[in-house]
Amino acid sequence: MAESRGGVTARLDRRASLAMTEDVVLYTDRPEDFPEVETVDARELVAAAGVYRHGVKPRVLADALRRFGEDCVMLDLDSFVRQGFAASVARALAEGAAMNQFVRRDPYPFFPDFQTDLPHLGAYRLDRDNALMLNSGLVAVRAEHLPLIEDAILLMDKLWAAGLHKHDIEQFAVAETLRLGGVKIALISDTFEHYCPRWSRRYMRRRLRSCARGARVPYGKTRVRLFKAYWTLRLAMRKARRLWRGAWPKT
Repeated sequence: MAESRGGVTARLDRRASLAMTEDVVLYTDRPEDFPEVETVDARELVAAAGVYRHGVKPRVLADALRRFGEDCVMLDLDSFVRQGFAASVARALAEGAAMNQFVRRDPYPFFPDFQTDLPHLGAYRLDRDNALMLNSGLVAVRAEHLPLIEDAILLMDKLWAAGLHKHDIEQFAVAETLRLGGVKIALISDTFEHYCPRWSRRYMRRRLRSCARGARVPYGKTRVRLFKAYWTLRLAMRKARRLWRGAWPKT
């Protein structure tokens, strides 16, 4: 789950496909808005995150690992998957974990030296030579990684309490505890689309509404551009008709 307004966590059996509805669970603070899918009420998790809204993400992942006791994939809502995604995740989980993509090394060079104690990893010190940030639009972990995700939550909260008020410390904390736990992290960006542009999201929403359940939605830049051109023209004509009717009222 990505936002306090909602999100998604998928339980992934390595033999299963993410296209199977029963393998997908929506974490949201408005479960009443999604009567047709399996949901988990995330209001307590949102409240626990406090003012740092992205702090809900590792809390959702930890809850899913405890609740289902299976390998889990957490996806942001501003994303969608391509054909072959489940296989990519399964390969990554066979060797360790997965996140979306590399962001940067030493993500907070302005932040002073920091050290603390974590319940599972023990003494922690910010190692600027090896610390790196990976994007958390996708986080795939095995059930055995739960202690590391719990450490990530505590590390994130302690960094925030120490004055590091940045929007992305949750993804740094997850990447950092997985790294220190000796987990190999694969990057998945070829079968996963994150930070979808507005018209890409609109295209996907409309196609998903109209296609059969479980069907694949064809996607590509040309399709999105044609979709945008069609709806831009249609909306412009609708606006022009309204202006015309306003300029020439019926008598």
